[in-house]
Amino acid sequence: MFNFYILIFLFFNLFFSYVKASDKDMVLITSGEYTPLFKYGDVSDSSKVYVKSFMINKYPITNLQFKHFILNNPKWDLDKVGYIFADKNYLSHWENVDLDSISNYPVVNVSWFAADAYCSYYGLRLPTIDEWEYVASAGINNPNGRDEANYLQDILDWYINSQVSKIVCINSMTKNYWNVFGIHGVVWEWVSDFNSVILLNTDAEGGGLEELLYCGATATNAIDPADYVAFMRFAFRNALEANYTSSSLGFRCVKNVG
Repeated sequence: MFNFYILIFLFFNLFFSYVKASDKDMVLITSGEYTPLFKYGDVSDSSKVYVKSFMINKYPITNLQFKHFILNNPKWDLDKVGYIFADKNYLSHWENVDLDSISNYPVVNVSWFAADAYCSYYGLRLPTIDEWEYVASAGINNPNGRDEANYLQDILDWYINSQVSKIVCINSMTKNYWNVFGIHGVVWEWVSDFNSVILLNTDAEGGGLEELLYCGATATNAIDPADYVAFMRFAFRNALEANYTSSSLGFRCVKNVG
């Protein structure tokens, strides 16, 4: 009988943790259109991409949330993950640190595999490029950030200095029009299809990865070459592998609507 009550307790604990992780702190993003940096996939004659409604985490996933995930999925602990799923820097910022002191800070040093596993465990998924960019295109007070002065410059300033910027806790993040916090200016974020857009020039054009990253030549093929901050995001994604980790790379999850 005692074991029965323990099982009941564990079941409800797991159930409520699932609901908490999947529904708490998510906001609705209503359907609409945005202008992507490049024409790709189904983007043809129109420069606009239609995005269906979905829900997204208000904040990047935190160290505390990811630790709770690992407690229920120990194979994703930093001393158990194989190199094929995460490189040697996986969760390296947890070593020799009191996790309570960074519990409300975005988790970083997580691979695509780990981020995808986290979202899947709670019945969620990583956002697509279009979903993430749609949310990120909003300003503070407008769904289109271009309607606001300094929108692009403020984002560019962070991207240029992201390696020396200090990651802040979720309570210190700025929200945008959708009430999504820290979409810019905190950490880079994984998307589900990060490697679906290849930005390298062809050999005939004399291009290469170095030219892409340092000269920005491929930006001339963009729908809006002035949107250099979006170009930097696509260049960063283009350089990633699914097992890569970075001290400035985190994630958040989304949920289908309807």
